[in-house]
Amino acid sequence: MTQPSHPDDVTRARLIPPVPVAVAPMAGGPSTPELVAAVVGAGGGGFLAGGMRTAAQMRAQVDALRALLGAEGPDRWGVNLFVPDAVNTAIPDAARTEAARSARTAAVAAYRAGLTADGAAGLPTAADVVPDPDAERADFDALLTAAEEQAWPLVSFTFGLPAADAFARLATAGVPAGATVTDATEARAALDHGAAFLVVQGHRAGGHRGTSDPAAEPTRAEMPTVLAAVRDVVGTGAASAMPVVAAGGVGTAEDVRALLTAGADAVAAGTAFLLTPEAGTSAAHRAAVAACAAGTRFSADDGRARTALTRAYTGRWARSLATAFMAEHPDAPAAYPEVNVLTKGLRAAAAAAGDLERVHLWAGTEAHRVREAPAADVLASLTP
Repeated sequence: MTQPSHPDDVTRARLIPPVPVAVAPMAGGPSTPELVAAVVGAGGGGFLAGGMRTAAQMRAQVDALRALLGAEGPDRWGVNLFVPDAVNTAIPDAARTEAARSARTAAVAAYRAGLTADGAAGLPTAADVVPDPDAERADFDALLTAAEEQAWPLVSFTFGLPAADAFARLATAGVPAGATVTDATEARAALDHGAAFLVVQGHRAGGHRGTSDPAAEPTRAEMPTVLAAVRDVVGTGAASAMPVVAAGGVGTAEDVRALLTAGADAVAAGTAFLLTPEAGTSAAHRAAVAACAAGTRFSADDGRARTALTRAYTGRWARSLATAFMAEHPDAPAAYPEVNVLTKGLRAAAAAAGDLERVHLWAGTEAHRVREAPAADVLASLTP
């Protein structure tokens, strides 16, 4: 096999698999080395989920994935990392003032009071869930060090835009780093910071929206419109130095084909893989998605998935199957990770009790198309 001779060729070779579909990173359990290995082994690509994991945990995940793929295995995979507020350059200065921080803590306290009034017990205080910026910086730096020392093939950032130094640091180590964006403005900023590729996330995607500014209202423009605007920023054609992966609303091969036609070089799908045996999807999450696919619950009269965007569970916009908890708490503040930590015990208890109306059930708009099948079979069903 002829090896790529240019850094951009390396990025494209790793990011754009023979089957132009990658399994998206799904933090919180669904993403596993087994899932990524199965998709990569079947000709696709994939990302491990580094969100909410320590550097030591990600080192172990990478080791496990490489063991599954073999010493000479494909390198069409990477690791997705959350960008904590402490290192997120997209947060406006006004949001970092003492007054803004106090207002945010007060908003979290008010949300906590509402949850308590509704019967939630044992919740941590608003002060207890405030993150430590120094710890966030140290944890992020440790993950970058792991990427360098283990020579991860790719890194993608989401939840924010780190400084240009982070991209340069990984590039020096031979690790192409990209950014999740949701519009052309974010794409331009990522380009200016040195991103080697972009993951363009549409509003139909399940799970958290990857907006760079966590307080920003995410666009609801359809993906062809967003892709066209992003392509105006990064360029078009096979010679473009900026490969683009599209994510969101992918349930069929026709969906993949449409996104490739609209300007994507490859497509990422997450929800479609939730019921695979290789995924680490929780029992409650599996039950809900299976019920949606069967049309017995979380589905509309026309059989399509009932999903909605919410901040109720984590303090950051995310798409979930529509639950009673989401409807009851539309006023959650833009405060991640505070709200996420605040509701963690509540969600765990609900999952253990099988109460699907109080659990976060991340899923995209095509959740009704999900089927129980091996990951390789799901990939085959998405192959354009």
